[in-house]
Amino acid sequence: MTKYKINKMSGVLTVNNQRYIPHQLHQLPKKYHEFDSIDIIKMKGYVYIHESKFKNIQTTIDCLTHNRDLTYKEKR
Repeated sequence: MTKYKINKMSGVLTVNNQRYIPHQLHQLPKKYHEFDSIDIIKMKGYVYIHESKFKNIQTTIDCLTHNRDLTYKEKR
């Protein structure tokens, strides 16, 4: 049985110690159609892509976290 966990701050999905980066349908990468179906998970309205498909993974995750923080600042 596989267990998954979603990080509440960044939205990163972890399945069996492998990380997947969330994307909404209108934010998919340009070369999305070239990825293997093994590296893609569709769940809860998001498309999760395995971290091996990205060049600078830490920067990508940091950008996800900072964008979420910006939405909280706008709710005054």
